[in-house]
Amino acid sequence: MGAYRWRRAASPLCVWCLLLASAVLAAGMMAMAWAQEGPAEGAVAEQRPPVEVRGQVELRSELRALAGVQSWRVNGEEITLAEVQDRAVAFHGPYLLQDLVCAALLRQEAERRGITVREEEVETEMTALREEMGLRSADALAFHLRQRRLTEDGFRQQAREYLLLAKTLADRVYVPDREVAQFYSRYENTLYFRRPQVQFRIMSLATEAGARAAKQELGSGRNFVEVAKEVAERQGGDRAVIAVAGGLNSYEKGQQPRFPPDFEEALFAAPLNQVVGPIKSFNRFHLVKVEKKTDAYQIPLEEVREDIRLLLRRQRLEQVVWPKWIGEQLANAEVEVIRAEGEGAEGQDAEVGEGPLAGGSEEEAASDAHD
Repeated sequence: MGAYRWRRAASPLCVWCLLLASAVLAAGMMAMAWAQEGPAEGAVAEQRPPVEVRGQVELRSELRALAGVQSWRVNGEEITLAEVQDRAVAFHGPYLLQDLVCAALLRQEAERRGITVREEEVETEMTALREEMGLRSADALAFHLRQRRLTEDGFRQQAREYLLLAKTLADRVYVPDREVAQFYSRYENTLYFRRPQVQFRIMSLATEAGARAAKQELGSGRNFVEVAKEVAERQGGDRAVIAVAGGLNSYEKGQQPRFPPDFEEALFAAPLNQVVGPIKSFNRFHLVKVEKKTDAYQIPLEEVREDIRLLLRRQRLEQVVWPKWIGEQLANAEVEVIRAEGEGAEGQDAEVGEGPLAGGSEEEAASDAHD
C-alpha cells in the first residue's frame, strides 16, 4: 500500500456556475424569433429516436448504450470493455480522481461541521438558475440539458454540490458595501441602465400580398398567435418554428444582435395593441403587434445592491476562497492507493505534485520512482 500526499490545488468546483454563461444566448434567440427562421426562447428542436447507422457511433445515449456490453467487434477484431476503461483512466483518470478527492474533502469538512443541503434548497437554486437562463418550460430545460449531455439528475447533483460548497465556506466570504458601490459605479451605464424596450408579437411572410391577406384576417378579429401558426405551417416551418410562432418577444433598443434600422424604428413607433405592417426587411414582409412599451430607466443602486453582493460573493468564493481552502486541505490530505497483490511495489510514497497524477512528466515520475 502506497500513500500519495497531494501538493497541488485542484481547479474550483464551478461546473454549476458555468451554466450561467449560456444566458448570453437569449439575445441570439430574439433574432431567430422575429425572422421565424429558427426556434425562439423556450423552443425545443424535434427529438427523433436514435437511428442506428453503420459506421457511426451513437453518442447521445452513451450510458444506455454501454449497459451490459462486454465488447465490440470492428471487422471481426474485438475491443473489450476493459480496454475502453483502461484507455479512459489513462487519459482522464488523473483529472477525475483529483475532482473526486476534492469533493470528498469538501464533504468531510461539511460533515465535521454538521452542514447539509436540503432538497428544497436544491429546488430553489435550480428554479433561480432556470429563471436566469430563460429555461421556464420543461421542454426548454430538456433541450438545454441535451445540448450539454446532462441528465436532470446530473443537473440537480451539480446544484447540490455547489450549494454545499457555498454553505461550507460561507464564513470565509465577505463583500463590503464599498466593493458593491464600486461595481455598480463601473457598470452603471451598461448593466444597470435599461434602454427603451418593447414586447411584441411577429409573423413573417414571403410576399406582400400574403402579409396583407393575413392582416385582413387579423382585422376580422382572429387571434394573432393562431394566424401566425397557420402562416408558419403553410410556409413549411418545422414543429419548433410552428410551436413558437406569434409568441411574445422582448427587444431593447440598440441591443445585439440588432434589428435593421427601418424595422427597429417601425417597432418603437407602432401604437400599442395594433397590427402594423407589412414592414419589408430582409426580403420578407412582417406584421407586428406591440403589446407593451417601457421607457429608458436607470436602475438605482439600492434596487440591485444585494444582487451585486451575491454576484461578488460567488466570484470571490470560486476564484479566491475555494482555491486557497482546497490547496490547504490537499497539502495535508493523505490519499492511500490500495493495490491488488502483485500490482506494483508496496510501501512506496510519492508526492502527487511531482508525479503524473498532478500533471508532471513521465521522466519526472520515473526519476522519483528510481530515487
